[in-house]
Amino acid sequence: MKTKQRLISLTAGALLGAASAFSFADVESSVYYLNPVIYSDGAAHALPITSSGGTIAYVYASNVDTRAVFFNAECAVQSADNFTWFDINLEVTYPNGTVSIIAPSNSDNAFCTGHGNNILGTWSSNETHGTFYASQTGWYRIRVIGQLMGYTSGERVRMDDMSLIVMD
Repeated sequence: MKTKQRLISLTAGALLGAASAFSFADVESSVYYLNPVIYSDGAAHALPITSSGGTIAYVYASNVDTRAVFFNAECAVQSADNFTWFDINLEVTYPNGTVSIIAPSNSDNAFCTGHGNNILGTWSSNETHGTFYASQTGWYRIRVIGQLMGYTSGERVRMDDMSLIVMD
């Protein structure tokens, strides 16, 4: 009887070990930028995401699989109305040169919004993420593009303490 219980325990342990091995995620790239950035226009900007102020993170995909991209930052929008927001898009350039804005960041992603008090305050710490399919091995380029939507003269956005993580 004890042999049968040991065999069942060993089998269950092996199955749990195999299941956990298949669900393990690796961080393939992580970058951060801790200095404040202020934009006072309605143009699209590549945000600084590396400690040196660079706007590009690179990740090498050695296997074809889905990747998850996570971006977070502190954010505040100064506006005199409730219709101004800072839109964030996560952009991926594939090894073959194809550029894609990954979902769900590709559709009016209001990362942070104005409160109509015309004060650059009311800070929030926010996160957005998306996934892309690494369809080939090679280097992928990741950028975070931000744009103040609904912009009118005198409005601005401040971003601070930004980080980006890519996981497989």
